[in-house]
Amino acid sequence: MKFDLRIFRKQKGLTQKQVAEFLGIGQSFVSQMERGKDATPKETIAKLIDKFGDIQVDIAELNESKTTIGSGRVIPYYDAEVAAGTEYGMEMMQTAPVGVIEIGGLLKDSEFAMRVYGNSMVPNYPAGCVIGLRQYNEHFIEPGTVYVIETEENRFLKRLYYSKDKKAFRCMSDNHMKHENGPMEGEYFYPEFEIPFEDVRRLLRVTGVIKRNIL
Repeated sequence: MKFDLRIFRKQKGLTQKQVAEFLGIGQSFVSQMERGKDATPKETIAKLIDKFGDIQVDIAELNESKTTIGSGRVIPYYDAEVAAGTEYGMEMMQTAPVGVIEIGGLLKDSEFAMRVYGNSMVPNYPAGCVIGLRQYNEHFIEPGTVYVIETEENRFLKRLYYSKDKKAFRCMSDNHMKHENGPMEGEYFYPEFEIPFEDVRRLLRVTGVIKRNIL
């Protein structure tokens, strides 16, 4: 599969700035490589893979053109971003599906699927996994359940609760890892945050997950 720096970076939960600092290059050069204006050098690819591990399997590529497989039911796969973290520059434009995925038992209640970037929902939703989703039109959430919560600027995968004043959603991560040293010692890598109700553009219920080791 062709190396895609942008997909690689987001699967590993890295910002352009972090990649640039690791490689010792300017952030603008990283941006140019991601947009295809400059090819990613082979030695750069090797250095990134050696440090962070190889890019994960592109499930859409494996499933495209499958329309009558297994159970016969398939759902569209959108290679849009669902961030399991907060430091992501999201692209919120609506896009056409890039392939299809067989529903099967894992995604039987799903209407479509997307890929997860970032590590804040580990171990249940690791970076690179694909989640099944369906539109959520109820007036009340089920506290403690995992949703994709979408605003004008971001699309987050989080375990949701109500804020104490009942005016916002509390967005919680499954990854409870803490900093071991430095000025942030003892603090969570992925602290909770709130999104006011009026900022929510859309809620999606997570209905299933396909992890890499299942493929």
